[in-house]
Amino acid sequence: MNVPVVMPQLGLTMTEGSVSAWLKKPGELVRKGEMLFVVSTDKADMEVESLDEGVLAKILVEPKKLVPVGTVIAYLERPGDVAAAEFPSVGAAALSQPNETPSTGKASAGVAEVPSAVSAPVDRKEEPPASPRARRLARELGIDLAQIKASGASGRIAEEDVRKYAEGARSQTAAVAAPDLRRRQLIAERMTKSIQTIPHLSVSAEVNAEKLLELQESLKKSIEKQAGVKLTVTDLLLKALGLALQETPEMQAVWEGGALRTVDAIDLGLAIATERGVVAPVVRKVESMGLVEVARRRLEASEKARQGRLSLAELEGGTGTLSNLGMYRVDHFQAIISPVQSFVLAVGRIAERPWVETGVVRVAPTIKLNLCVDHRVADGALAALFLGKIAEIIENPQRWFDGPSNPAGSVG
Repeated sequence: MNVPVVMPQLGLTMTEGSVSAWLKKPGELVRKGEMLFVVSTDKADMEVESLDEGVLAKILVEPKKLVPVGTVIAYLERPGDVAAAEFPSVGAAALSQPNETPSTGKASAGVAEVPSAVSAPVDRKEEPPASPRARRLARELGIDLAQIKASGASGRIAEEDVRKYAEGARSQTAAVAAPDLRRRQLIAERMTKSIQTIPHLSVSAEVNAEKLLELQESLKKSIEKQAGVKLTVTDLLLKALGLALQETPEMQAVWEGGALRTVDAIDLGLAIATERGVVAPVVRKVESMGLVEVARRRLEASEKARQGRLSLAELEGGTGTLSNLGMYRVDHFQAIISPVQSFVLAVGRIAERPWVETGVVRVAPTIKLNLCVDHRVADGALAALFLGKIAEIIENPQRWFDGPSNPAGSVG
């Protein structure tokens, strides 16, 4: 009996996805709960477990092909319904995985089928006939002539055959080594959609971060001892952003379905750089967290992001995002608002700069903030008010983070 395997919906807003890798080969037994394939979206790659047990009989959708949620992408055969002769061990070994290509360099088919015949192993001790120039080029490139098929009627491998084989091998290697181009394409489409559909309004300010650094220094040892996690400037900024949003309730809204929708919870995205690109997991209910919990959640999100273990549910929602490039030599930058969110705060590095205070110029650690907002959600005055509240909290953090009037901002 055929058991269909479908493209799953891994998040509330997911409507399509692609398989980036199959973790089982056709002909192999798949047990219920065992990881079967990897789904790639513009936000993350997620391993998907099998909901049934059976032999992976046929793969219907080629890798990287985008298909709607619910599309049948493969079939399992239940073990009791499959005759042993249908999946002989040699046949199973000879089946091409959808993300593999034969040695000819041709693209593999999207449906894996049992081949009608299996080629005998090549005796590598006996090299096929080849011209002297072809043999010399093959030696220089480290290519086994036994892997090359002659194009001429004589059956003799020519120099051009070696060059074509080498070019095909390089193309395959580049395809494996290069970043997931489909993933990058999805990200590009998403960001292009953001620019085309969200009217961005940008405001910026330079803020004195002296007291913020003093607060970090005064709390980091006790927090590390208490929770085993380091308190970072990012933790303080994330909490400051949450507090500012709480103090500016007009910004707690998103533009959705052609109308403004109010958001109750303060859920904020945190941009995290990984080897496969930037992802922004959402930290939920920031307003109810103390600094210890913020630091824990930031560390947990960072580790999961870099290990590729974020679920779509962890990447969905949020009113806005914090993007901190302070660890790089970046003073100021503008970020793009994620679709369905209403703002993004871009933060540069903290550096010693001239600072004027009560008519006196001195050197102080300052930080440059750039706030981009959805102009449908906020006008310039509201954006400026929101940024001013963020700056106020950064410049006077002690008052907000552990003052008696704000227990939600306390350390623990």
